[in-house]
Amino acid sequence: MRRRAARRRLGVSRETCRRPEASFHVKHDPAAPLLDLIAGARRRLVADPAPAALAEHLADARSSLDLLAGETGPLVDVGSGAGFPGIPILLDRPDLTGVLLESRATRCGHLAAAVAACGLADRVTVVNARAEAHAAGDGREAFGIAVARALAPPPVAIELCLPLLRPGGLLVLHAGAVDRAGAEAAAAALGGAVEALRPVAGFERRSHLAVRKTGPTPAGFPRRVGLAAREPIVRGGG
Repeated sequence: MRRRAARRRLGVSRETCRRPEASFHVKHDPAAPLLDLIAGARRRLVADPAPAALAEHLADARSSLDLLAGETGPLVDVGSGAGFPGIPILLDRPDLTGVLLESRATRCGHLAAAVAACGLADRVTVVNARAEAHAAGDGREAFGIAVARALAPPPVAIELCLPLLRPGGLLVLHAGAVDRAGAEAAAAALGGAVEALRPVAGFERRSHLAVRKTGPTPAGFPRRVGLAAREPIVRGGG
């Protein structure tokens, strides 16, 4: 029952979880040290740390790589948590430098260990901060790519992430169901435009939402810490 509930939260099909390559080939993957750290953590970092479930986290993280083809960094993974999707993407894109942005200090310790174990310490930094605070300082319009997975409903995630992007940059959200009209309204308010919305092949109820930064984010965004979630600029949107 717990495994079924975890699949539902992830939006992963039973058939996908049963694929033999999901767990048996992960040990040879560049991201294997990340998965080992998650599996061995004393505090649970994901809902289900079983090998097949971790393989699906890895597959989901990589599912947006085609959207990022040709995009230039630096990359910021907002609310990086256990390290998805940022670490797998950065492993597969050795041309990119990146920041794993995480507000919880305990998660930052895990992320720092994962960065070192995966051999990324020369080009990836862990920053312990809220997105709102980072966008109010050195992180504002400092990145070419922003990614986030299960961060918040799309209008909230757009407000948190888009100020971090320079004009021309791309935000890719790994999300559930998305109301396109709401996402478009939020993007427009923050200086962006929805470029793509698509289902994720092999995953139930999962979507990629790509938002292009078309101009500077208006002054005053993002709003103070917590306000984007409490009072979304657009109701609905996913």
